[in-house]
Amino acid sequence: MPRLVDHQERRRSIIETTWQLIAGQGIENASMRDIARECGYAAPGVLAYYFPSKDALLLASYQLICERTNERIAAGTRGRRGLAALRALCLEIIPADPLTVVEARVAVSFWQRAQTEEALREVGRDALLYWRALVMGFLAEAEHDGECATLADPDAVADELLNVMMGLHVTSMLDPDAVTGSRQRHLVERALARLSAGVTAP
Repeated sequence: MPRLVDHQERRRSIIETTWQLIAGQGIENASMRDIARECGYAAPGVLAYYFPSKDALLLASYQLICERTNERIAAGTRGRRGLAALRALCLEIIPADPLTVVEARVAVSFWQRAQTEEALREVGRDALLYWRALVMGFLAEAEHDGECATLADPDAVADELLNVMMGLHVTSMLDPDAVTGSRQRHLVERALARLSAGVTAP
């Protein structure tokens, strides 16, 4: 009997191969022919069954990065609230381990294209809005639980945290020897420590 093909798994495998190529040689240099060859296909036409164009493949690749990040955030924050949940969220977003480093390299490449491609910009914007809503909720919990003082401007705090995390994507790509995973985690801890500064333990 012919072997059944798991099309969802094959689609994901193509996307993951695309990530590796983009991380290694840049988004513009990763051609459909290169991707097909890395996937073990003789011709790029096989990819068309799953993705009608390179733009469609790139969009799906960016979407999957955001989905995976959100899955990790959901797992990391499950059963946590307040500053503990906020810490878990931050540590899932920053590129501090081999997997998230690859994802960050790809994401940064997409950010450049998103300046002129609305579909990519929408994916990134939706991710940021979702993360921001989570941050705001965790900050509210931290205030309610007495983990931090009443915040005069929680919107600004949320924006600062998001910009720290997004900035680490860029600086860790530019200077990975200095902006290591441990350095990134330290900077996140410093940002969170400022929230709880001055709170007296019961």
